Order: sequence, then C-alpha cells, then structure tokens
Amino acid sequence: MRLFAFIVFALSLFSSAKASTEPDEKRLYGRVVDASTQEGLFGASVFAEGLKRGTTTKLDGSYSLLLPKGAHLIRARFVGYRAKEIRIELSSDMRLDIALEPDAIQAPEITVSTDRDKDRLLESTQSLDVMTKEDLDAHRGQTFGESLKNLAGVSLLQTGVSIAKPVVRGLHGQRIAIMNAGLKQEGQQWGEEHAPEIDPFAASEVQLLRGAASVEYGADAIGGVIRSEPKPLFSSEGLRGEVFVNLFANNRQGAVSGYVEHSFSSGFGFRLQGSWRKAGDSFASNYILANTAFSELSGSLMLGLKREWGTATLYCSRFAAELGIFRGAHLGNFSDLARAIERGEPPTALQQISFAYAIGLPRQEVAHDLVSLRFAFAPFSFGAFSLDAGFQLNRRKEFDAQRSAVARLGIPSLNLTLATTSLDAKLRHKPIGDFIGTVGVSTSAQFNDVGRSLAYLVPRFRAFSVGAFIREEIPMNAASLNAGLRYDARLLWASPRVFDQSVQRQIFINERRLFQAITASAGAVYQFSRSWSIGLNVGTAWRPPSINELYADGVHHGTGQYEVGDRNLRVEKSYGIDATLRRQSARLELEASAFYNRFSGFIFLEPTGLIQSLRGFFPAHRYAQSDARLLGFDGTLRYAPFEFLRLDATLSLIRGRNLDREEPLINVPQDRLRAIAHVHLFETESVKDFYLELGATAARRQTLVPFVARDSIAQPNRLIAGLFPEMTEADALARYDRILRLLTLAPPGYVIWELNAGATIRLGGTSLKIIVSAQNLFNARYRDYLSRFRLYADDIGRNVIARVQLPFGSS
Repeated sequence: MRLFAFIVFALSLFSSAKASTEPDEKRLYGRVVDASTQEGLFGASVFAEGLKRGTTTKLDGSYSLLLPKGAHLIRARFVGYRAKEIRIELSSDMRLDIALEPDAIQAPEITVSTDRDKDRLLESTQSLDVMTKEDLDAHRGQTFGESLKNLAGVSLLQTGVSIAKPVVRGLHGQRIAIMNAGLKQEGQQWGEEHAPEIDPFAASEVQLLRGAASVEYGADAIGGVIRSEPKPLFSSEGLRGEVFVNLFANNRQGAVSGYVEHSFSSGFGFRLQGSWRKAGDSFASNYILANTAFSELSGSLMLGLKREWGTATLYCSRFAAELGIFRGAHLGNFSDLARAIERGEPPTALQQISFAYAIGLPRQEVAHDLVSLRFAFAPFSFGAFSLDAGFQLNRRKEFDAQRSAVARLGIPSLNLTLATTSLDAKLRHKPIGDFIGTVGVSTSAQFNDVGRSLAYLVPRFRAFSVGAFIREEIPMNAASLNAGLRYDARLLWASPRVFDQSVQRQIFINERRLFQAITASAGAVYQFSRSWSIGLNVGTAWRPPSINELYADGVHHGTGQYEVGDRNLRVEKSYGIDATLRRQSARLELEASAFYNRFSGFIFLEPTGLIQSLRGFFPAHRYAQSDARLLGFDGTLRYAPFEFLRLDATLSLIRGRNLDREEPLINVPQDRLRAIAHVHLFETESVKDFYLELGATAARRQTLVPFVARDSIAQPNRLIAGLFPEMTEADALARYDRILRLLTLAPPGYVIWELNAGATIRLGGTSLKIIVSAQNLFNARYRDYLSRFRLYADDIGRNVIARVQLPFGSS
C-alpha cells in the first residue's frame, strides 16, 4: 500500500509539473476523428515530435495542446488506426483536425508488424506480443496452444499430440488468464492435460501479455494473459468469407474450416463459422504412438449491431472433441509400469499396432459451449462504458483403459460438468486533468457437478467470485505512467472425500473456504525516440488454490498419474518486477525482457512414488506448497538487412528455485532458442509473396531438477520389496529409487529443423494462399521436458503440412 500511495503521489507531481507553460506559447486544438465516420476518437494521443509535450483526446475526440511558436511535427495515434504525422507552422492559436484511417492489419512481406502493433508494443509497460491474422494463418489446423509455441517465453505442456497447454514464463493452468471473445475461459483448466477448448480457426488476433496482470484481469492472471479475439464485424459492407483446408502427413489429419459474413448499411452484421478436424494415430520417428487419434467439430455465430449510441455483439460458440490418450501410459500392473519407465519407449506389441483413425481406450470426450454478450457505448458525459456478460458450459468425460463390464456400458471413469456465469463492467472515464483511467467490477458464479462415473478425482463444488479495480494513467508525448489497485474475493463450497480416523474409512464432508486478496501494480514506459522505448512494471498478484490442488484423490487418466490434494493449502501470492527494452522500425524489431517473481506459497505437483489403484498402477503425485522464485529472460529479434531477407530469433531462459527446500523448482521449461531465415523470392502478376523459410529450434537439457526421495513411512521397505519378489530387499529398494529418479530426470536436449514455403496465387478476382511446412525436417528423436508422456515415448517425428486458404466475396 505504501508503494501504491507513493506512485499516486508521483503521478500527481508529474501532473503538476506538466501544467506549467511558457509565456509565448500558442494553443493547438481540434479533433481526432475516424476518417470514414467522422466520429471522435476518445483516448487518442496527440503529441509534438521532439518536444516532451502531448495530450490525449476527450470523449468527443477534442484536444488542446500548448506549444511554442515555430515548426512542429504533430503525430496522432490510436489503437486500431494508422498513426498520422502532420507538419505545421505555429504562429498563433491554430485549429488542426486529424482524421485517422482504420488499420486493415495487412503486413507487407518484409515488414515485421503493422503500425498499429508497433504503437501498441511501444506504449506497453509490460512484455507484449501480438499475433495478427497472417501470423495465425501459418499455424491454422493445429491446437490453440500450438499456435503460440514460437513466441518468446512460451512453452507447451503437452499430453500427446492433440493436447497442448500454453506455459508462459514457467507458469500455466490457473496462473494464466485465457480470454476468449471477451470472457475468461473456464473449462476445468486445473488439469495439466485440459487444454484450452478454443477453435484455432476462430481467432483473428491473439495477444500475449507476459507477467502479472491481476489488477485488470483478476486472480488467474498471476503469470500473464492470452487474449483470443474473433475478427470484428463491420470492416466493410457486403458478403464475404474464407475457406481453409489443411492436410497433415504424420497423423494423416484433415482439417476444414470456413466462415461467411455480411455487414449491412443499416449497421447490422453477422458471421457464421465452422471447423472440422480428424486425425489418426501419430508417429514418433521410428514407431507408432498407439491410440493418439482425435476428432474435433466446432462452430460459432456472431451477430453485431452498430448504432450512434454504440455497439452490441452476441457471440456463441461450441467446441467438441474426442481425444485418444496414448495407450503406453496406462498399464495394469506394477511390473509393466516399472519396465515401461526403465525402457523409456512403448513395448514392442504397441509399436507394431497398425495405424487407425479409431479412438480406443483410454480417451476423453470434451464439449465447451460459450455465449458472450458485449456492449460498448458512451451514455454518460464522463466516459465510455463496456459491459461483458457470459455463460459457459464445460462437459468432460474421461474413460480409462480398463475394459470392465461397467465400462462397456459407456459409464466414464470421470464425468465433470462445469457451468460458469460472469459479468464484467468497465468505465473508461474521460480525462480528469492529465489522468486517464478505467474502473471496473467483475463477478462470476460456478457450479461443478460430478456425474455418474466409476472413479473419484475432485468433488462437487460451488464458487462465487467478485472483484473491483481502478487503474489510472498519465500519458505524455514520450512517456506514460500508470498505477492500479484491485480487491478480489472467492467463496468456495465443496464436498470433498476425506479419511475419517474414527471409522477408518473415507467419508464425504461439506466445507466452505473464503479466499481474498488486494493486489497492486505500477508501471512506466519511456519512448526515447520514434522507434525505441523502455518499460518497467512492478506488481503483486495472487490466486486461490484450485479444486484439484485442495481435494484431488484419484487417478487422473489424461496424464496417467494418481494425484492427491492438500486441504490446508493457502493463497498463492507473487511479487514481481520486469523490464522491457523495445525497438520497432521497418527493418528492425527487438524486444528484450528480464523478469523476477518471488512467490509466497507456490503450489506445485511433485512425484512421490508408484501406487496401485483399482484402475491399475500409476506414478503417484501430491500437491505441495513452498516459497519459490522464478527469474529469467526472453527476447525477440526480427531483422531485415535486405528487401528480400528477414532473420528472426526468439530466446527463452528461465530459472526456478524452491526456497524452502533449497532445490530447483520442478517442471521449469528448458532453455530454448529458435532461429529462422525468411527469404522473399520473387513476384509476378499472378504469384505474390512467394517465400521460403529455413529454421531450427534448439532446446537445452534441463539439468536443474529436484531430487525425489522415497517416503519410508508411506512406502515401507517391506512393501517395496514385495513389488519385486524375484529380488533381494536391497536390490528391490535400489531399483525402486532408480525409477523414482526417472520420474523427474529430464531427457536430453535436442535440435529440430523446419522448412516452410508459401505463396499467394491470383485466380481471377480472388487470391489462393498456399503454405507448405515440414516440421522436424530430419525426423529427429527427441522428448521435451514438459511432455507428460516423456517417460514412455518420443515426441512426434517428421510432419509435412499443407495449408490452403481461399477468400471469396467482396473485399
């Protein structure tokens, strides 16, 4: 609180300092408007290049700025519009109206990002990446997480081929807020193999904000925010659409997607979009990965209304998938499990299974429905108001590998249904002096039901959350300061299963928990030239323990492990600082970020041994909590030395430490470097943007892993010796300890190559875009440290992908 009070005091001093004027100054005033509609743009920045003077527009787009007499270069910019520069000669008070053109988000072949993205990056106090439609088109057909994997600081927590969970700076799950169409995605994300249920074809832009963002986004943003936004309506009138067709060689996947949209002059518009994917078993470099087939069917409908009072948008989507889980991770007895871990690859019988599209056991069935209703209007004289209301329904069924009589009836091992309603309201107030800010409130209610199933993992629960925040900013022509404060509370009612010592059996109880916290942040960005800026951000963040961390007690079939929660876990808090240096220009784009996070009560899942359940033998894990720290560096470099050549590189380095145990933190991503050369070959009247790319990703072996010690109380020597009846007790203990060590031991580092080519071919009045990629070009054998199945099998081998994109209709 002292830090926040100091920041507010400092902002006031800056405001007072800016109020002073020179005696021979003249007033420059006018409006910044949309060039098409002539509507005023609220919050646009207007400043004089070379002077430390600037301002932002008021609600009607008007501005006023005092400048000395003489020649000036005036620059105006606003998010979503192309920046504009105008040279003026100021001799007396002067009116200057500035019309900004909407940005069409079209990057030329060698320019690394649009003007809009450059402005957004330079003005951010935190590390920020923006994937435009063109970036996303190169990854269509893969999972949503796969689309992000080449960004600096991003790794993937993978459970086979079809399940990829983004990890940002070593944090994932309920530490990363994923926003989909304005709503925080709520889909049982506590599971390590519960990937975001988002159609990768639906997004038109994805933003990645690295670092704590709890003030604006709440408890789940302790590690960052990923925003997935569909293409906005009303870009132009008329009927139009696109068709995507993707083919994948490795698992013989076919993916088809398309949309059709229409915007009318009356201000009404709609879009209908659908996607289908089907894949068979994947292949490692030299064997098949049995039962990794999947199928997916998704669709969405978007309706929009644009009036003088504002806009209203209704977005409805459905995501449905059936996913096979690698058969080699589910074993029925201890001997098979021990041999699988020691062998490190599937048994010969599984390697020789024929390729199939059929999905056997174990498998998952996942469905996610989302309804988002968004309003944006300015009904009051003091600001612009937005309201986001949402409903989400997530249904998850998991079927294990045991073919029991009951299982044959179609009863799943795990059957969860999560319903979430949410309401978020924000007011961006008009400038008060030099302050521009946003105040907001949010609330959500959740109900998780456990349906008819064969096993127990997490209990039924209800949760109610509420939060309120304020965030203020002082923008200047070359700098910006901001500070924010938020309060959150979460009330949880659960019915967990616990062991009752008095009756020596497990019973169900009712429990209520209240979690609450206050978080704060402060940041500054200084743009010391047109293309260079530096940003600094400090803040606190928090999250309550999730339902599985508190109450899990059973086999998690998706990951093939037995998990045990801890009812005594407390709130997890983080105290962080990060600094970011950026350069944005036509030839060079650079972002280098260093960060440090100190955690109080960091919650993690640690291996404890091997355990037998009614469903078979599995590695056992339990949730624990300790103080920890994460620090690191991530950077992005894009350099175009010539018109035909661009060189890209990303680097991610992370170090994690368990401070209570004085040992490395478990599951910290390995160091990673990706480099790629993009060559723009040639153009003709019928062939445009013909390019070739050659790149490589190098991952260093993770040598900083914790030591796993056997629990001699929970696993006495006689019990372990009984698992190896053919061995002496000493040899049995030695073998068991060796298997435990393998549970955390990281695989070797690796280098994998990729080759990409693409072109746009003009066909009459339309353009056909073709991209061909070869991933893991040399079919290398490798295993990523964050692969949940690294104990049992390699990651996938060579994969050749063909993507075709065909737009139609009015442009």
